[in-house]
Amino acid sequence: MNGIMERKVEKIISDKVNELNRPDLYRQPLVSFSSADDERYDELKKIIGEWHLTPFEFLSDAKSVISYFIPFTKDVTAEPKKMKDGSPLWGEAYQEINRHFNVINEAVSDYLTDLGYSAIGIKPTHTYDPKNLKSMWSHRSAAVIAGLGDFGANRLIITEKGSSGRFCTVITSAVLKTDKVPVENKCLYIKNGTCGLCFKICPVKALSAETMDKFACQDELNKNERLLKETTKLESADTCGKCISICPFAYIE
Repeated sequence: MNGIMERKVEKIISDKVNELNRPDLYRQPLVSFSSADDERYDELKKIIGEWHLTPFEFLSDAKSVISYFIPFTKDVTAEPKKMKDGSPLWGEAYQEINRHFNVINEAVSDYLTDLGYSAIGIKPTHTYDPKNLKSMWSHRSAAVIAGLGDFGANRLIITEKGSSGRFCTVITSAVLKTDKVPVENKCLYIKNGTCGLCFKICPVKALSAETMDKFACQDELNKNERLLKETTKLESADTCGKCISICPFAYIE
């Protein structure tokens, strides 16, 4: 369809973000596409674990995976590194976009199903078992496969607009173009072993070059959520963001 569907999907996502009318929190999204049968999705069962699902396990007739990134603003990005505990501004940006992702996914899915395709949106967060923190889907891995960015030392992704923001995914039976040139990995630690600021700022020392203590990280997120609930009107903000906020490439114009 000469890119018509791809452009329409991008416009739907952009329009839905703009509907929030929160330019203080969000910038224009990035959208890219990958093939559901890309062999890297099968490899995630080895890299992450057998519990990680492939696109076909969500949608039997899957053909494409839509990955998109909602970048945070400079003010949101800068606050976590200045805070002892959780950032109220970061927490608000996290909470509100998580709530809106379902609206975005539904709008994209409705457009595709109206064209006769099947589609399913994957929930933005808490796709894991709280007992073992094993997640059935990695939005970040899908974004890397789609060429939106690459993993930095802290296992977060630096896109062409930085690493500060949130990812989400829609899987569909529509065949969408997957010819995006992958974004260069800007992480200085990956490139030449310098920087490492994300390791140093982590309040619970959960990050290192070789491992990530996801349980220590989650405990910190839960603590921050409890404190934010006590001191703000936030209701769902198990956040930290320090390892992103400190990154030289957290925010890119």
